[in-house]
Amino acid sequence: MRRAGEINSNNLMVTSQTLGLVLLLIGFSAQVFAQRYIVPFDSVQWRHGQDVDRCTLQSSDPHTGFDVQFVVIAAQPLQIRVERQSGRALPTSTSFNTTKPVWANATGYATTTIEDVELEGSTLIASHGAAYMLEDMTRGAWFNINAMDFDVYFPTTNFKPALQAFNQCQRELPAVNFQHARRVELQFKEGAMTLTEQQKNMIDDISTLIKKDNAIVKVLIDGYTDNTGDSVSNLQVAKQNGSDVAQWFVENGVSKAMLEIRGHGDRYPKYDNATREGREKNRRVEIRLVRK
Repeated sequence: MRRAGEINSNNLMVTSQTLGLVLLLIGFSAQVFAQRYIVPFDSVQWRHGQDVDRCTLQSSDPHTGFDVQFVVIAAQPLQIRVERQSGRALPTSTSFNTTKPVWANATGYATTTIEDVELEGSTLIASHGAAYMLEDMTRGAWFNINAMDFDVYFPTTNFKPALQAFNQCQRELPAVNFQHARRVELQFKEGAMTLTEQQKNMIDDISTLIKKDNAIVKVLIDGYTDNTGDSVSNLQVAKQNGSDVAQWFVENGVSKAMLEIRGHGDRYPKYDNATREGREKNRRVEIRLVRK
């Protein structure tokens, strides 16, 4: 990622002959390689979208087929996702850039270049530098997608209303996303009879997600132990640990009707009981979220 601030024209010392040569080369390159395309001001639209654990800030251009998204998923960093409607994979040599508007002076605009992009299917994704780019665009910079055969600019016309809604959405995101919370293990120390503060905080975060996501219809809570001690005692401990977890969900406003508690004792070990580390991991309560 490269980031630039204001440009001081006093520091630029280029002779007229050199400048003419540079302009000639730029013009030649534009003909041989990509031609600049600016999405028309009257058609560019920035839209805000949201889901339970996701916020998006998006613009599409039907002429070039490019779709640009700034995406935040709960508990994950901001991403830029770019794809083309043709479905053809974009080259990983593509760069994302913020640039000053064509009518603007060189001063007063911070710009950012991201060349470290990853290909996921037909979508290019970048995280490092995404927040800088959004900050640049907040101040009026444009978003640019550049490669050898395309050079597309998205102006930030009518950008602020969508940005404000996007920022509000981010403030309301839960602390965890569904993929993170759909299967969670809480480990218990040997002889522990109460939940730790860290475990309570995790249940608090999952509870917030459950209350926001109407598609979650069931919370499965399964208690397990290691093989130390007799099986009857282990079964009781497993049930008690599961009940403690369920009670904390209820205290956080999750309906009892959604909770299904099962104690398995020392049956179904997931880790090796022959090792200390394995026994510690087997003393666990698994939380699974079920969506309809």
